[in-house]
Amino acid sequence: MATQLSLRSISDLLGERFHIPAYQRGYRWTRRQVTELLDDIWEFQALADAGVSTFYCLQPIVVKHRAEFGDWELVDGQQRLTTIHLILNYLSELLLALGQDSFRLSYQTRQDSEYFLQTKIDTTQAGKNIDYFHICEAYVAIQDWFQGRHGSHRMKVLQTLVNDDSAGKNVKVIWYELPQSQAAIPAFTRLNVGKIALTNSELVRALFLRVGNFSASSATEQQLRIAQEWDSIEKGLQSDEFWYFLHSGTGIPQNRIEYIFDIHARAEGWHSERGDAYSTFHFFNDKLKGGPCRAELEWLRVKQSFMSLQEWFEDRVLYHLVGFLVHEGDDIQVLQTLAKNSTKSAFRAKLRKRIARKIDLDCGWGEPETDVRHAISSHLEELKYGRDSTQIRAVLLLFNIATLLANSRSNLRFSFEAFKKEAWDIEHVKAVGSYRPGRTDAQRRWLDSVASYFMHRPEDLDLSERIQAFLGEDGSQGLAFDELYDDILRRVGEATSFDVDNGIGNLALLDQGTNRAYKNAIFPVKRRWILELDEAGTFVPLCTRNVFLKCYSQDVGNMLFWSLQDADSYRDEIVSTLSKFFTVNSEAV
Repeated sequence: MATQLSLRSISDLLGERFHIPAYQRGYRWTRRQVTELLDDIWEFQALADAGVSTFYCLQPIVVKHRAEFGDWELVDGQQRLTTIHLILNYLSELLLALGQDSFRLSYQTRQDSEYFLQTKIDTTQAGKNIDYFHICEAYVAIQDWFQGRHGSHRMKVLQTLVNDDSAGKNVKVIWYELPQSQAAIPAFTRLNVGKIALTNSELVRALFLRVGNFSASSATEQQLRIAQEWDSIEKGLQSDEFWYFLHSGTGIPQNRIEYIFDIHARAEGWHSERGDAYSTFHFFNDKLKGGPCRAELEWLRVKQSFMSLQEWFEDRVLYHLVGFLVHEGDDIQVLQTLAKNSTKSAFRAKLRKRIARKIDLDCGWGEPETDVRHAISSHLEELKYGRDSTQIRAVLLLFNIATLLANSRSNLRFSFEAFKKEAWDIEHVKAVGSYRPGRTDAQRRWLDSVASYFMHRPEDLDLSERIQAFLGEDGSQGLAFDELYDDILRRVGEATSFDVDNGIGNLALLDQGTNRAYKNAIFPVKRRWILELDEAGTFVPLCTRNVFLKCYSQDVGNMLFWSLQDADSYRDEIVSTLSKFFTVNSEAV
C-alpha cells in the first residue's frame, strides 16, 4: 500500500482506535501547551463565526495501519492526539448527548491505559506512574480553562472539534499514513530525534506521488518520472550560487524546494493564514482534488516556474538585474509576474525601471543620457552617510553590478552568494576626523593598526617613535593622543576636512567584520588590508577593490593618499556608470 496523505477532521477519527507503541515516550505536554491549544481552538472558533476561516489544522498525525488488530499504530503526533482526547473526555457528557463517542487510545507500556483514558479521568491516579501524572495535570488544566469561562463555551468548543465537513467549521489533522512496507520505528526516529518535523515539501511530495493521481497502467512509470524530476530540481537548488541569486538569504526553509512551491502558491493567489505552518501543503491539497490530470498539470506548472528561474540565472544580464532586486527585497514571484507576456528586452527594461525606483531615482526610461546623468548626479549629491545609509548601500551595490554589465565581453558575475553570506557596512575611504577614538583602549588599538605603516618609512621615523612611545606607556593623556592623531592625518594627507567626507565619493562597501576591525584607519593602512584580503581569496566587491587601487583617480602619483580630487573622480565614475546603466543603450549588453 502506498503512502496516503489527506486532511481528516476530528469527527472522522471518532470511533477509531490508536495504539501508542513502547518505542514512544509517554505523555509529556505541560499545562502551558494544553492551554495554548485550547486558546488556539477558541480563537479559531471566533474567526470561524466571523467567516474568516474554514478549519483549524493541527500538525501531522503519522500512523500505520495494523490490520491484525483493526487499529492504528500512532507513529507521531501522540501528544496532540492525546490532548484532543482529554478535551473530548472532559466534554464526554455533551459528546454523548450528540450521539457521538470519542476515539480510543492505549499505551503499550500501561496495561490499563485504555480504560483509564476512556472513563472520566481519575486524578487520584496521578501518582500511579509518570504518564498518568502528566495526563492528570493536563486534565486539570482543561478543567481550569473551562471553569473560567461561560458554560456555553463547552458546546462551542465541542462543536468546533467534532463537526464534520457538512456541519460547518471544524478541526482537522494532516493524516499521513505510512505504507505497509515502511518500518514504523525508523520513521519515528527520523521524526523525533532532534525534533525533525514533517516539512511542507515532504507532504507535497507525497501528494504528487499518490497512486490515485495516475491511471493504473502508468502509475509506477509516472511516479518514477516525477520523483526523478523532483530530485533534479532539489539538486539544482543545492547550488549556493543559484540559491542566493533567487532567495534573500534570510528565513531559508528546511528544504529549499519548498521555496519553489511557495512561489507557485503565491502566484496562484494563495494567502496563508497567520501561524499556519502547513499553508503550502493546504494549497496543493486543494489543487490536486481535481482528478488525475490535475496533478500532472500542477507538476508541469511547478517545473515551468523553476525552469524560468534557471533561464534567468543563465542569462548574465537578467542574473544581475533580478539578483539586485531580490537582494533589495523584491519577491521573486512578483518578478515572474512582471515577466509574463514580455519579450526579453521588454522585461529587462521593466527591471531597470524597477531598480530606478528602488534607489529613489527620478528619471524615466528612454530619456537622453545627459538628462539621466543630471538626475543621478543631483540625487547622489543629496545622499549623506548615516541619514541615507540604506540607500547608499543599495547604490554602491548597483554600482558594482553596473560596472560588471558595462563590459559585454566579460563573463564575470557579481557573487550574490558571497555577498549574502556576509553583513555589509559602508566604509569611509578616507578617515573622518570627527570619528577619532575617544577611550584609551580604542586609541591604543588605532595606533597599533597604523604603527607598521610608519615603521618601514625612514621619512616617518619621528612619527614611528612617538607611536611606539605612546603604546609603551602604561597610561596616556587625551591631549597627547589628539596631537599625535592630527599629526598622523596630516602626514598622510587626511587632515584637511572636505565636504565629501560623508558623501558617496568617500564611501565603499566592506564586510562588517573587516569594517569594524579597520574602522577609521588611515587610507594606506586600509589599502594594504583590502589588498591582502583580495590576495587571500576573501570576497571584496570589485568597486571597493578598485577604489583602494585608485582605479578611478585621474592622478595616481601618490597611491598612499586619498585626496579631494580622488573622491571627485570616484563619484564621477559612479554617476557615469549608472547613467549608462539607465539608458536604452544598456540593452545592448
